[in-house]
Amino acid sequence: MRGFLGILRTNRNYRYLWTGQAVSEIGDHFNTIAVLSLSLRITGSGFGVGMVMLARVIPAILAGPIAGLVLDRMDRRKVMICSDVLRAVVALAHILLVVYPKPWLMYMLSGMLMFASPFFTAGRSSILPKITSPEELHTANALTQTTAWVTLSIGTMFGGISAMQFGFGWAFAANAMSFVVSACAVWMMRSPDGNFRPGGSAQILRRRIAGWREFTEGLRYMRSRPLIFAIGMAGVGWATGGGAAQALFTLYGEVVFQRGPAGVGLIWSFAGVGLVIGGLTAH
Repeated sequence: MRGFLGILRTNRNYRYLWTGQAVSEIGDHFNTIAVLSLSLRITGSGFGVGMVMLARVIPAILAGPIAGLVLDRMDRRKVMICSDVLRAVVALAHILLVVYPKPWLMYMLSGMLMFASPFFTAGRSSILPKITSPEELHTANALTQTTAWVTLSIGTMFGGISAMQFGFGWAFAANAMSFVVSACAVWMMRSPDGNFRPGGSAQILRRRIAGWREFTEGLRYMRSRPLIFAIGMAGVGWATGGGAAQALFTLYGEVVFQRGPAGVGLIWSFAGVGLVIGGLTAH
């Protein structure tokens, strides 16, 4: 904990980056709970909830390689700011679902929002080594992951409560505002070089070749070690079951317990609490 507080206190750039992450991820969960609850009301079935999840996951996967190419050629801070601005516009457009509740519009907006996200998250990962010392990098990575779990707990709980008390439009507006705050925080970052551009093309190519070599070596190592392979497959199974559980979170909160978005948010929130406690205990 002292290491986390230390890097936030002494590293100005990371403090701004962490602020952008924390605020935008809390806003993300406002949107998640509102969209999932609204999808059940619009479609009337768990199938609609599953379709929203597909609409969010597939564009994010497709955007990953594109984001990598863009971040290898442009100033990463500017790309992250553009991602935040675009997400703010799309998040605000979700308010249309309140007055025009059509499934196709919900799927389209969800896909657009998630398509823009890898440009921020991948940019954040690529910037970390530049704004931290080698001694700080491990702490920064650990704090970034821990923050994602904490914001899951906070964002889903308050997102569900706000959607229940003030309506879905408020949750979507809060999500849009969170991206504006994040863009401002990232804009405040400063580089000693005057920019956050990647290295030369030769250096990028070497990193890509080295990364691919490490990836293939990792696969070969997993195949030769049954225990490691089993752990990897358990991760795949856990992710598959986790996706099904997330659909059930919505059905239980809305239908079984009849608590509306607040019930959905509370279930998600306790899932986040479990991740935090589990991570700390495992550590």
